Amino acid sequence: MEILSSDNLPNELEYRIIPLFVLDSFLMPGDSMMMRVFEPRYKQMLDDTSIDSLPYGHVVANPALPLMKGWSAPYDIGTLVDVNELEENGSNLLYGAIGGGRFRIIKIIPPELENIDFGGIFPSVFDLEQKYSETKPTGKLYLRAVIEIIPELVGKDNESKWDNLISLWESYILQIAEITGVGEDDYKFASELKAEFTEETEDNIWRLAALVVDSVEGQLECLKSEYKKEVLSIIESHIQNKMKIIKFFRESNE
Repeated sequence: MEILSSDNLPNELEYRIIPLFVLDSFLMPGDSMMMRVFEPRYKQMLDDTSIDSLPYGHVVANPALPLMKGWSAPYDIGTLVDVNELEENGSNLLYGAIGGGRFRIIKIIPPELENIDFGGIFPSVFDLEQKYSETKPTGKLYLRAVIEIIPELVGKDNESKWDNLISLWESYILQIAEITGVGEDDYKFASELKAEFTEETEDNIWRLAALVVDSVEGQLECLKSEYKKEVLSIIESHIQNKMKIIKFFRESNE
């Protein structure tokens, strides 16, 4: 990824520039999570995006890349996020993060300030902005990126493949319920699964991926995929791996 200075930003009418929130796992399109923000850089990010109701980019730190002024650099794939019901809670900001479309990073814009350990007592956004605002008026505390939107998944629906996949996931849930012995909710979820995932729509594919694919590597593969069949294959592989773990657990306890 090419690195840009805030002094040399492209025209935002021609290129899309978004803030980046770097976390430890991906957010699938259509999935959601509750977020608590306390760091000044992300408070500034939420201020900037909420003014115009703009999304930010949910990305994951890539340990293979060098740090950017002490901050983790991300993988080049992410998910756009809409902010829902933002509210203050003491010194924290709480909101719901809702995953949207996928994007690819073309160029990355580092934050203006080095990462400093404040020992849990953070200065205000305003105080930090004063350290660079005169010399870098377009700078930010957070990472930004020039991005391109990744198109929706392509490919024909395969009804039998989808039904088999849902049945496999249902079987896994029921086995977990049997092993744990606390499976009332699991049994209920399994019984409702086919009703909720009746068709192989793109929304349902991403919903199932969010439930099943729990490794960063698998999530990254899904988000990079061009075809429906690629994501379905990743989902199936993860279910099969989970089933193997159950089998090993049962055999080791016989």
